[in-house]
Amino acid sequence: MSEALVFGGVNLDQVVYLPRPPKEGETLEGESIQTFLGGKGANQAVALSRLGASVAFVGNVGEDSFGNELSSMLSEENIDLSMLGLAKENTGTALINVFESSDNQIVYIPGANKSTSHKQVTTEFLEKALVVVSQMEVNSEEVDQLFRKSKSSKCINILNVAPYRKPSKTLVENTDFLVFNELEFSLFSGLESSMPLDIDTINGALKDQNFINETAVIVTLGERGLVYLQNNHFECIEAHKVKAIDSVGSGDCFVGALSFSLLKGLNLKESCEFANKAASISVTRKGAAASMPRTEEVENLT
Repeated sequence: MSEALVFGGVNLDQVVYLPRPPKEGETLEGESIQTFLGGKGANQAVALSRLGASVAFVGNVGEDSFGNELSSMLSEENIDLSMLGLAKENTGTALINVFESSDNQIVYIPGANKSTSHKQVTTEFLEKALVVVSQMEVNSEEVDQLFRKSKSSKCINILNVAPYRKPSKTLVENTDFLVFNELEFSLFSGLESSMPLDIDTINGALKDQNFINETAVIVTLGERGLVYLQNNHFECIEAHKVKAIDSVGSGDCFVGALSFSLLKGLNLKESCEFANKAASISVTRKGAAASMPRTEEVENLT
């Protein structure tokens, strides 16, 4: 039985590498196009598995060639697919532009991900799982229902609020660790007009939200590192300085590595430091799931 369950999206990522964003109406020559395993849920499952966790993935693919290809890729990563569903819709896809700056633009077509259900998760699995991870690529009501069940089974619930949809009060209350990036947190707290957010603004906004003490909140800030609030204690952690070439999937790498560290009993500060290092390795490689590091790589990073 797996230690961790990841509930979420799986996509075929079609990635075009470009020198810069094209201007409106401009035809721009690309450098290359590559296809990768992707989707926030799949990426986070791969991150957990490569770091050494036993992990099951719960999601849906279509009955098409993309679905077959993604299932094979996930199996090769030693991920339990016994709760993977087949949907009538086409397999999810993402069209991604990556620029020389490592910034990106993503268009996401959910397809089969829309019909992923909490009912795919067996009671037997939840009774033995330690960590449940989800994002918002699937229906938020399904995440809410799953977290109610996993909370009652004493699992650690970790929610990555991406792509951004405002989580319900019940979902937040059933979450042990909430993970936002800067933009997602600005939308959640009504600060989108104040982007980029300074540290004092984030600190004040976190405390204004009056999260229950059982819910810790992490906000990742890219090259500025991250901040977190736990039991009214606010902490900043600096980023590792690296030469980024592709930031697609780095947030998923962070969530997967954070989940792995918490699963292994590290405290939140130690877990954030480990996840920060893992994500800094991810951005130096092409692809989303393909960029996820292994434990020894993270531990050897100075």
